Amino acid sequence: MTAPTTADPAGAEAARTTLHRYARAVDTRDEAALAAVFTENVAFERVDGLREGRDTVLAFYRTVFDGPTTWSKHMVTNVLVGPHRDGLAVSAYFQAVSRTADDAIAVFGEYDDLLVPDGDGLRIARKRIDVQQTFGLNPRHG
Repeated sequence: MTAPTTADPAGAEAARTTLHRYARAVDTRDEAALAAVFTENVAFERVDGLREGRDTVLAFYRTVFDGPTTWSKHMVTNVLVGPHRDGLAVSAYFQAVSRTADDAIAVFGEYDDLLVPDGDGLRIARKRIDVQQTFGLNPRHG
């Protein structure tokens, strides 16, 4: 893939698709799909610190996948795509709803990502997750 531009609607759509692939990989606990959205040297930052390198990030997600969460759905919206010397700067809002055996939460926040061309698509070279609000939910089956 040649370097996408913000003037190219296909570049913006490719950025949205990459964020959706990330969200789907987390929700389905698909480590191979998750690995496919990250560059080898990805920088992944959350409130609990910076993790560098795809293997380190995947090791973190293994702990998430092995944790108490039994179900989750991430929704990504309000995606803004801008130019960056290495690819595309992408910011987006997210909402994630997750469930354990005993409770459920809704999480709202923002992603701040750098997506770079790689092969026939885009990969995440930097991902910052800013959780801004968390709400407890009354879980119900069905």
